[in-house]
Amino acid sequence: MNNIYHRDIIEILLECGRDGLRIKNIARRIYNKHVDLFVSDVEYGEIRDCVGRYLWEQSFRHESPFTRTRYGTYAIKPDFAIQLDLFLDFGGCGEHHKEQAKPASNPRHVQLELF
Repeated sequence: MNNIYHRDIIEILLECGRDGLRIKNIARRIYNKHVDLFVSDVEYGEIRDCVGRYLWEQSFRHESPFTRTRYGTYAIKPDFAIQLDLFLDFGGCGEHHKEQAKPASNPRHVQLELF
């Protein structure tokens, strides 16, 4: 899983749920996330090709979190979404529990729906 957009792809596909999202829409969201007024050296076509090739290759692997729902449309496997949800909810250490007690907004927090 050596792709620079791997984490972005997972976040985007988790929001979409079981139906998934077309490659062009995934690439557009990644492009909009990484390009702003001061950074414009990233091209949409490169992102689309990179994401499409990566998802196509990963969809054939059994251990991959991605599955192809239709031609050009990919989603997160339901069992992977459940595992990721359990991982995010699991505390692990005492410091983490102390941080959770403080009310704070985390803009990167991903709300998961179990299918």
